[in-house]
Amino acid sequence: MTQLTRGSAADIQDTNPNGASNGASSSLAAEVDQRHLWNEHHRKYWHSEERSTPAPLAHLLAAQLSPGRRILELGCGSGRDAVHLQSLGHTVTASDFSEFAIRENVHAWRTSGVRFLAQDLRTPLAFPEGAFDAVYARLSLHYFSDSVTRDVFREIHRVLRPGGLILFSCRSVDDPLYGQGEKLGPQLYRSGGQVRHFFSEWYTRQVLSAGPRFTINDLSRRDELIYSEHSSIIQCLAHREEG
Repeated sequence: MTQLTRGSAADIQDTNPNGASNGASSSLAAEVDQRHLWNEHHRKYWHSEERSTPAPLAHLLAAQLSPGRRILELGCGSGRDAVHLQSLGHTVTASDFSEFAIRENVHAWRTSGVRFLAQDLRTPLAFPEGAFDAVYARLSLHYFSDSVTRDVFREIHRVLRPGGLILFSCRSVDDPLYGQGEKLGPQLYRSGGQVRHFFSEWYTRQVLSAGPRFTINDLSRRDELIYSEHSSIIQCLAHREEG
């Protein structure tokens, strides 16, 4: 049975899993109502054909895992990838910033067994250390400043078991949207109300090797259609180093 972890993203933002106040906030939160923007985005595209079948990236993750793995998806959107991975015998927890997406997923996938919850990635992940065998994030990690991005990867490292996998994709600096709108920081722009941080291969390697370390298994730049628009993405498969 599909589960919803009750409580708003604000509830998650105020405390970490140990109950201590994290005090974390982003200047971007005051500049842009990103939660409202994403709720409206999901309402607009909820029934689009692109969101009705699992993404190729989800199939790639499935090929890396034996059955029975514990998977955390960050930015689950329509829930299609989480439900597909759950159907293969994994135990999937799927999170998203959008409360609209979480509510719709709980209703649409109520018999799937996936656990859905609201999670603001600018705050500590609401899970204990080593809770997951894999973390999956398709186009959900490129919305933050450099400092917040590094915090996000530290949290991913924390909730992965030693040797656990991370598979993610982000818009690249070769994407047609790169450089559009107001520049907020290095490779960070706001356009149409949406904040995007564009990744390069160099930046991806640097983030994964600084602080808690990941070993990269595969890193590439790819062209992809995102809502029928030609896009350029960075795709990375890595694993948490032992110890």
